[in-house]
Amino acid sequence: MTHEILLLKIHNGLKDGKDYYEATRGNWKLDKRRPQYIQYVVGINRGKVVCAFQPTKWGIVEEGTEKNRKFFDGIEAPAEVLLRFQSSTEQIIKKFGTGSPVAYTSFEEINNT
Repeated sequence: MTHEILLLKIHNGLKDGKDYYEATRGNWKLDKRRPQYIQYVVGINRGKVVCAFQPTKWGIVEEGTEKNRKFFDGIEAPAEVLLRFQSSTEQIIKKFGTGSPVAYTSFEEINNT
């Protein structure tokens, strides 16, 4: 499997007062096999790419209403990577299904559209 880019709609987290990192890092319903392939996580607010992070570690919520959801610890992606995502916003937004806050893409898909 190729390295993936996880795309997340974060406007609800931001509305709750979280910063970009906290709104993006979790807790998300993801396939348990996917995190190992995710190279970047991109936060999208109201149709605009606003942040990007490189996960360094993934975790799973152990209990409560969000049990089994995934979250990551990570570092901010380099500015040139964020700019690359921002310049591909139109292609990135098309990856989301109706109502879904989670989508995936790759650099290959972004470059080929």
